[in-house]
Amino acid sequence: MNKVKRKREGRPRRSEGDVNLKLLGARIRQVRGATTQQTFCHLLAISQAQLSKYELGQTAPPLRVIIDLAERFDRTTDWLLTGKG
Repeated sequence: MNKVKRKREGRPRRSEGDVNLKLLGARIRQVRGATTQQTFCHLLAISQAQLSKYELGQTAPPLRVIIDLAERFDRTTDWLLTGKG
């Protein structure tokens, strides 16, 4: 008999988040500006493939990357995540 896993309290699922990954990716792209993906990903110490996934909204960047973006490019984490601020 298969057991169905119950949802754990306090652990949000991806579909329950308030962050729109496509809009987050657009804001990351906006921060990158005219810089190439290859140059930009070296600044963040991530691969070009990961940066591409973040910009396309396919994957959420880890908190470390969001904080690094905010600090290096004089943005707030609120603006990166929600567009407010």
